[in-house]
Amino acid sequence: MPTKGSCCVVINERDEVLLVLREDFRIWTLPGGGLEPNETWEQAAVRETLEETGYEVAIKQYVGEYWRPQLSHGEGDLMRVFIARMTGASPSQHDKESIDVQWFSVAALPKRMFRFAREHLHDALTFSSSPISKEQSLPLWMAMLVRMALLMRNIRNNIFSTLNARRKK
Repeated sequence: MPTKGSCCVVINERDEVLLVLREDFRIWTLPGGGLEPNETWEQAAVRETLEETGYEVAIKQYVGEYWRPQLSHGEGDLMRVFIARMTGASPSQHDKESIDVQWFSVAALPKRMFRFAREHLHDALTFSSSPISKEQSLPLWMAMLVRMALLMRNIRNNIFSTLNARRKK
């Protein structure tokens, strides 16, 4: 079954975008993640941004939907992108998924930035009025590498979860 997720493009008054450095892949990306049961796309985007960055946001605009058929174990991944504005902040209060949270000038983005996030940001910055609907694909070798990396991350997380559960007993 395809996975569903949301992310936020948060830009401040200095024309800087909020990015997170992922703990698992050490790559910069937009804050976002999967929907939880009974959660809307917008709620997921706001929750994930708060969890990953410590910044509270409010949705301003829906940018569009991106279908990534090669992700989620080859079953596909559907991502909705929103433009959001910051409403509050405790940037030191982010979860372990993010090892760093920074604002970057949209003219000077980090080199190690997830390619799909670059496209989401570009589309948000050039957004007109109609929501976007795109398919995002990777070269076959990169899709295989991403799937392998996600599999290894999930195995690692399951091992740590099991160990932590045993310690609590």
